[in-house]
Amino acid sequence: MAVLAFLVFSIGDDLLAYGSTLAEGRCGSWKECWSQLAVTRQERQFEALLKRHYPPDASNEESLSTPAADDPESERKMSSESIDSCDFAYQEAFSPGSVSLDKSSSTEVVYTVENITEVSPGLCFAVTGTILLTCERFSVNLLLKNGDIALHFNPRLPQNYIVRNCRVKGCWGKEEVASPLSFNLHRGQRFNVQVLVTEREFLICVNGRHFNAFKHRLPYKKITTLEVKGDVRDVAVDQCYMEYYPQLELELIRQQTPEALQADHDTFSLVPRSLPEADGKPMPYTGVLQESFTDGKKLHLYGRVKLLPHSFYVNLQSSAYVWPHPNIQFHLNPRFGSVGGRHVICRNSWMNGKWEREERSENMTDFMPGKPFHLQIACTDVSYQVSLNGKLIAEFVFRDNPRTVEAVYIQGDIKVFDVVVETAY
Repeated sequence: MAVLAFLVFSIGDDLLAYGSTLAEGRCGSWKECWSQLAVTRQERQFEALLKRHYPPDASNEESLSTPAADDPESERKMSSESIDSCDFAYQEAFSPGSVSLDKSSSTEVVYTVENITEVSPGLCFAVTGTILLTCERFSVNLLLKNGDIALHFNPRLPQNYIVRNCRVKGCWGKEEVASPLSFNLHRGQRFNVQVLVTEREFLICVNGRHFNAFKHRLPYKKITTLEVKGDVRDVAVDQCYMEYYPQLELELIRQQTPEALQADHDTFSLVPRSLPEADGKPMPYTGVLQESFTDGKKLHLYGRVKLLPHSFYVNLQSSAYVWPHPNIQFHLNPRFGSVGGRHVICRNSWMNGKWEREERSENMTDFMPGKPFHLQIACTDVSYQVSLNGKLIAEFVFRDNPRTVEAVYIQGDIKVFDVVVETAY
């Protein structure tokens, strides 16, 4: 009886996890179910080790800023997408190699920086090098003195995605693989990876473009070592403090009079005459306004919805940078969860470090998978008015002075052909 009770208690969690996996239909065969079960067991083991060795006490509160599950304010902060969202990439429930074993074709440490001290928000690690022609994967690791890994950045070239993870006492946590930025690392070419430390997370920049964020699971202040492993050479690492991130060349948004705009953009085709449809702006898109976006001006966005869209958003915000987080005077977020042409149009603003009250409506719109569109945001004396293909679909009353808007940020499941500001008469 005692042996039976021990077996029940020892495998009870596994049976529950296995049952939930079957019930949710996350696997198509017994082999996949057992693989998913192994991943679940490892994640639970990681969580237990994390709580045991890095409890969320007062000493770790600043460097482990994970919001409490029962904190309504934290839920409000994360209730909508922002400039660092990763909801726009394909993410598998069980990705290939979802257990991080760091199986590089070469696990040799090729570069090490030791005795790192005074890790604080604003510190940036810039790693450069050349990817070998035979490269399968490589990694950049930020380690604590005891060998635990606070950040494991692991590009996998055959699969064209980048894994982010951490490790405690030899046990890997849950991988993160999704990203709004397409994979831009290639064999035989140079790479530039920047890792910025902030209070809540690591911000990662790949080849000059913000790639994604990784929330702190281990206390970043205890990081002492950076190591680079795998199939790369000519590696160099610099450390510096940044006032803003990322440091990149910004596009100045064109301004046109109503007459010039009408001449350049055919009302019936929705695609700019001067721009072939095959061309498009790099995504995520960041543009800087030449003048304040005030009463009488209109922002024109010409694009095309992707074939399998989830959502996209347009931010009118106070700066063009990801960090420090800018105030977002207007966050427009169409979501394509419904069928039959009805879509949820969400509007919000981000002020003083949190999301404000969200406004949403469900409308019949002209947003269709694979179809071009013309989105217009007009600034009036009291609100932003949003039109799609000449039809008004939403309005958002100002919550802050519209003169504080300096940049436009666009991200999600669309291709952007052109962004233009129409000047007022």
